[in-house]
Amino acid sequence: MTNYSEFDPPAPQEPPPRAAFPIPLNQPFVTYILLIAIGLMWAFTEFVAGGSTSNNVLITFGANYGPAILQGQTWRLFTSMFLHVGLTHLLFNAYALFIFGLEMERLYGPDRYTVIYILSGLFGSLASFAWRGPAVLSAGASGAIFGVIGMNLAFFLLHKETFGKFGQARLSNTVVIIGINLFFGFAVPGIDNMAHMGGLISGFALGYILAPRYEMAGEYTSATRVVDTVSLLNRWWAPALAVIVLAGGVSLAMTFWLGRL
Repeated sequence: MTNYSEFDPPAPQEPPPRAAFPIPLNQPFVTYILLIAIGLMWAFTEFVAGGSTSNNVLITFGANYGPAILQGQTWRLFTSMFLHVGLTHLLFNAYALFIFGLEMERLYGPDRYTVIYILSGLFGSLASFAWRGPAVLSAGASGAIFGVIGMNLAFFLLHKETFGKFGQARLSNTVVIIGINLFFGFAVPGIDNMAHMGGLISGFALGYILAPRYEMAGEYTSATRVVDTVSLLNRWWAPALAVIVLAGGVSLAMTFWLGRL
């Protein structure tokens, strides 16, 4: 027996929880383009240019090379993101980009994802150059990929309650992955851990600011859905500020190292 008579209207039903509705996802394509780009670049340097492990080849095709940057070739901070030293280096980075990149592009959309990927890669290259100056000779997408991992950390930190145990597990797993990679970066010679840290920190910061914020739209209607209230358009100031910081960092690093020569 119910507590109200058959003439009393039933109490209004509570709307279903947010988790009952799918969050908006995007179809990834930028990640595939990036994978193809780094794969083709490695193949060219390996089989056509003289070998992807050759220092001369790496420098010729845009590695993060301190002496050249100090001469004004700052574009190397970008081009070095598409070079890889040997097949193992390429495969590790390609696998990490595939695993983390596809998921983050689905969640953030191609525009925010691309901006964070590129800026994280640039900050990673800058961190490497600022730390070692004329001694730096590095290449790889690791800084950008650590930026994507930073995005992952930022997203699940922001939404750990929304996704419940799944979100908390993903957050914990990401922290473990970061810790293991940074440990090996410090323990194993030849790994550019400063690029990893520069990409991770910038990717986390930008990923947190640009992360989707979900709200319910059309509540109490048949068209109830979850919408993302954040876009690159209404958070334009974040990448703009990052570019200013990046430009200032490059200038300061060059001034510092030129003053020591």
